[in-house]
Parts: sequence; C-alpha cells; structure tokens
Amino acid sequence: MCVTIMNPKTGGVFASFGAHPSFEVALERSLTELLQGRSFEGLNDIPKPTFNSMAVSEPENFVEHFIDSTGVISWRFFSSKSEFEFVEWDFSGNNQQECETLFGILADLGKEAYVAQFDQLGASACRILVPGYSEVYPVEDLIWDNTNKALQYREDILNIHKLSDDALVDLVERLEESQLDNYIDIITLIGIEFDENTVWGQLTILELKILIYLALGELEEAIELVGEFLQYNDNTVERNLFYQAVHAALEVTLDDELALDDFIFNFKRMFGDEVMENVVGSITGEVKFYGLTPTSMKLEGLDRHLRLIDSYKKLHNARKKAAGL
Repeated sequence: MCVTIMNPKTGGVFASFGAHPSFEVALERSLTELLQGRSFEGLNDIPKPTFNSMAVSEPENFVEHFIDSTGVISWRFFSSKSEFEFVEWDFSGNNQQECETLFGILADLGKEAYVAQFDQLGASACRILVPGYSEVYPVEDLIWDNTNKALQYREDILNIHKLSDDALVDLVERLEESQLDNYIDIITLIGIEFDENTVWGQLTILELKILIYLALGELEEAIELVGEFLQYNDNTVERNLFYQAVHAALEVTLDDELALDDFIFNFKRMFGDEVMENVVGSITGEVKFYGLTPTSMKLEGLDRHLRLIDSYKKLHNARKKAAGL
C-alpha cells in the first residue's frame, strides 16, 4: 500500500509504503510510517515531483525512500493511467499460512530466499535475504563500500603518532586517491568506536588530512583544507576556534611580506595563549596531531570499543552454549 501527501502550498509530495498480507494492516502501516517522527509543519520541506527519470531511478533516491520516505517522486506516479489493474487482495491467515503464501510468491518469481534464525539469547529474530529482490543499496556497494575498506587504513590511523614521514605521505596519498567523501568520520572509516565527546570521536577524513599535512610541513595543502573545514563542519566550538587560529597563522606564515612574530601578541589576545601555543607548534612541527590522544591496535583508552568487543564475546559464548559446543 502507498499513502501519499501532497502539499499545495509548496508543491511537495511525500509517499509512504507499507506491506502486509492483510490489506487493512498494510494500509495502517503506511499511515503509521507516514507520520512517524514528523510534524505537519515539517511537510513543508518535502521534495517536489519531477519528470527527470534519472533523478527518480538513481540508487540514492531508492535509499532515501527506504530510510525516511523523502525520496523524489515522478510526476508519472500521478497519471490517471496505471500499468497494473487494481486487485483487492487478502493473503491473511495464521503465521504459517501467511509465510507459505509469501514464500510461494517468491518461488513463483523464481527467487530463492535465505533465512537465518536467531533465538540463542531468549528473543527470536530472523534475517531474510532474497538475491535480486531484497537489496536496497546497490549490490556494487558490497564490493566498493563495505567494512573491509577499513583494513586499508585502520592500523596506520590508530598508530598515527608513531608513523614516519614516508608512512604519513603514503597514508594521505591513499586517502586522496580513494575519492572518499571528506566528511566521512573516522569512526565509520576504520570501524572503531571512539567516545563522541573526544577529538577522535569528531574526527573526519578532512580534519585528518589537515593534521597530516601540518605534521609533514605541507602548509599550502593544509591551509586549503582548513578553509574548507571552517566553511562546512559541525565540530565543537573549541575545535573551530583552533582551526580559525591555524588559518590566520598560516596566512601570515605563507606571506613573504609578513612575520608571524609580529602577530602573536594579538593572536593570543584573540584565541588564547594555549591555543596559539598549539597552533604555532602545529605549524613548526613541534606539535603533531593536536587533540588526538595516542592509541594503537591494542585499543588502549578506547573503552567504548572495548565494551563493544566484550558484548560480542558474550554473544558468541551464548551461541556456543546454545549449540552445545
């Protein structure tokens, strides 16, 4: 079932889908999904329909529909001509009957369904995969955008304080050549859970590149990225202040007609003594990776990730006991 809201004030359209063997339940689910976590005032921001087939059919648009139903809708959706005749359907019954009906439909379509059941921890759950049918994200993402990419960067980033200049050059070149979005956070990139209230927890690929370029003394590369950081970021006030000071100090340092010593007094009045000491140290190379506490592949100090590992250990132990191993 699909329930659609059209906003005459803005021309926006919002469509929500729901499914169930029972017609009534499918309709109820569509309505529930439509308004979940939203206010009517928020419907002023919904996207407008389009005749651009590319915009509608691109994988990212499918994902937007899947996540929160904010994907773009085609104007063809509103044509009075439909590709299929409406059929008043009802496949409802007990759980077993509904299950057999739905898997029967997949079988008729020539689709294979794979089901994994989990009940070792006292609560039942299952995962159902139907190749060529159940994918939401493009299949290519399984190859190009999966957690294995973390293996290319994890060890070097966790050991960044110990890397030689050559190793730092290699790391930043790999990051540049990867064409990864600069605003991906390092938590996502390397699959390590840092405390979100720390610099590590807020760190993005963009900021990591800045710190590497500063450590290498590549100041022109650094100032270009610092400008981008200051324009688009949601980091803490303290971290923004640090990079404002870095940008100002770099502009002076890279200008042959200016001397940083002539500006230090007023920079300290503006940004504070401690900030400027770390800014100057970062530019001269005396301070490297300011704000990032040293760690390693042993994950020392990363209590959040260590707790996550303990949780997985408990889960695996429970599975072993349930299997009698």
